[in-house]
Amino acid sequence: MRVEVRESAPPASETASAPNTSLRAVMYGSGIGIFPPLMQRVQKSFQIVATLHPQMPRGYQWWFLLKSFRWRRNAWYVRWRYLLEKTPFAFRVRTRQSERLLQALRGQYDLILFSGAMYAPAASVDVPLFVFADFCRWLSSRNPHDPISHFQSAADEEQWLKAEGDVYRSAARIFVGSEFVGRALIEHYGVKPERVVVSGFGAGLGFGDPYEKSFDGRSILYIGKGDFETKGGTLLLSAFADVRREIPDAVLHVVGQKKLPSLPGVVNHGFVRDRRRIVALMRSAHVFVLPSLVDRNPISVLEAMAAATPCVTSDYAAIPELVADSGLIVPCGDRRALARAVIAVLRDRALAARLGASGRRRYEERYNWDRVWEIIHREITTVTRSREFAR
Repeated sequence: MRVEVRESAPPASETASAPNTSLRAVMYGSGIGIFPPLMQRVQKSFQIVATLHPQMPRGYQWWFLLKSFRWRRNAWYVRWRYLLEKTPFAFRVRTRQSERLLQALRGQYDLILFSGAMYAPAASVDVPLFVFADFCRWLSSRNPHDPISHFQSAADEEQWLKAEGDVYRSAARIFVGSEFVGRALIEHYGVKPERVVVSGFGAGLGFGDPYEKSFDGRSILYIGKGDFETKGGTLLLSAFADVRREIPDAVLHVVGQKKLPSLPGVVNHGFVRDRRRIVALMRSAHVFVLPSLVDRNPISVLEAMAAATPCVTSDYAAIPELVADSGLIVPCGDRRALARAVIAVLRDRALAARLGASGRRRYEERYNWDRVWEIIHREITTVTRSREFAR
């Protein structure tokens, strides 16, 4: 359990009539913290009293690690993560941790900025709660390729979905990355439609500047950290063999994997932390490919769109909604369809340019952080002003 406390805000008597920027916020860091551009805007608009990181107590972590022991390392990891994060017990323990942290800050904050619903900030809160969600457990538990999110019993499912739903239903607003997730919150958790706001998310740092895009007819880029198979990497390697038979000089650039088999035309860049290098790779690629089976709202797709690089992606979750007319969508797990789509984009520069231009337009109109923040800030302002805050 970790808390980062900032310098306290001025006394209430000194700021009672201050504008919205004087509002004091408690922020939870283990979610929206993955979006530095969003964090920057939050910090400019609100006084961040503290950033909270409730964690499972270390004793439980070790006990779950021992209890999860399996001969296969992956099975061990899946079981450990399930016990650590995905059970009603874990939800309750982390909620109690969070509640203690909030209690220590009582009276010092006016709103809570919360990520996801893996626990609750407290059993109840007396200030507006704003939740950021790129997915929900109801959806992830139904993905056969996401075993960590699968429920181990009907009782676990019932208790978890009720607790998770209580967080969503208590929120003043839930900011989601897609209509796909928004519909799930409304239909399966009973959230009032007016509280679900499709803000979208934006591309990462360094992708906003315009540049002159060119297409070489051969460069393919894949970015995927974590399990190479569920991220669609294994499928892509197989499809790439078909691509090379049609386009012998095609090159597949892979980012985010430590080791890969040595294959003709495949360049493994490993883990790349330099954002400038990522931007350069995305801009130089003829096509970005992500046939993922698990990515919910992939920022890498938005970054490809910002770079005017056409996309070839799977039809999983919100990806088709994000890509729309800026790429080609193929069925999950369909190697032949994936290869045909990649070949089509590589061979047809006019198609690639049209898809890339559409992606850039979608980025400029919707999937950039200025536009996203405009929506989020407007909704937070509407809620806080309507409640006529008095400290």
